[in-house]
Amino acid sequence: MTKSDIGRRSLGRRIAHCSDGRGQVKRRLLAGLLFTLIPWLAAAEALDQARQNHMNDLATYYRNALRGEEVVELSASGETFLGLWLEQRTGTPQGGILLLHDQGHQADWAFRLQQTRSYLPDVGWNTLSITLPRTPDDLTDADYDRLTMARVNAGVQRLIQEGQFNLVLLGYGEGAYWAARYLAMTGAPPENFGYALMMVDATPDRADLPDLIGQLEVPVLDLMFNRDNWAKRNARERKAEAARNQLENYLLIEDAPDGTFLGEPNPSRTTRRLWGWLRSNAAGQEVDVKQ
Repeated sequence: MTKSDIGRRSLGRRIAHCSDGRGQVKRRLLAGLLFTLIPWLAAAEALDQARQNHMNDLATYYRNALRGEEVVELSASGETFLGLWLEQRTGTPQGGILLLHDQGHQADWAFRLQQTRSYLPDVGWNTLSITLPRTPDDLTDADYDRLTMARVNAGVQRLIQEGQFNLVLLGYGEGAYWAARYLAMTGAPPENFGYALMMVDATPDRADLPDLIGQLEVPVLDLMFNRDNWAKRNARERKAEAARNQLENYLLIEDAPDGTFLGEPNPSRTTRRLWGWLRSNAAGQEVDVKQ
């Protein structure tokens, strides 16, 4: 063997050794990455399971605490979510109301929403209260907005499937924003349809809510109890947008809190106000509609 052969073989061993070293580094990096990702993936899976368990627990609670036929399941964007349905109890049906709760609440709470959804069927209104997504968590704002709007649309479509074409969206707090946003994006109702919007203590934290109100072409009740300056300012801006856009059927009512809690008279003053406005501005009638 020549010296040059020895040198070449030594160089080959050195190169092989260096290649093995880089491979070990890559393997260490990959192992570290997997070590980091596995807990994250496990946490994401646990969060998804917790959400599913929460929905199952709510469904079980509703079926045990309420009449089973009130609980309905709807789907939007590939997800299943809960709704609470009550059929009107009169001989003069008026239409359907989709109730949207405030941030952090659910389809049968707070009590003001619970009383409204359970009382209005006594005066001719079918009610459907749906659960909106919880805080975004791992969702982007855009994804959260898309998912929320899909749920509102699924609620509207469910009312239409039930034969309701005179539709009212009733939103509490954050739910008022989503109701207004949905109707602004929907535009004028189709022929033979009626739309209306009722907002109770609409959130003042959505800067575009006044602009949405200005785009509407439907009757609007804006009922507020919130007395802080930020809420009053936002309410004045909503009223101004309605005036600038000549929304004649817009009404802002600033009222004192009525203490709608468990044990209060049924219906409360809030419920009576909503019912009275519905009679004057959104009453429907039963007709034969071709498919």
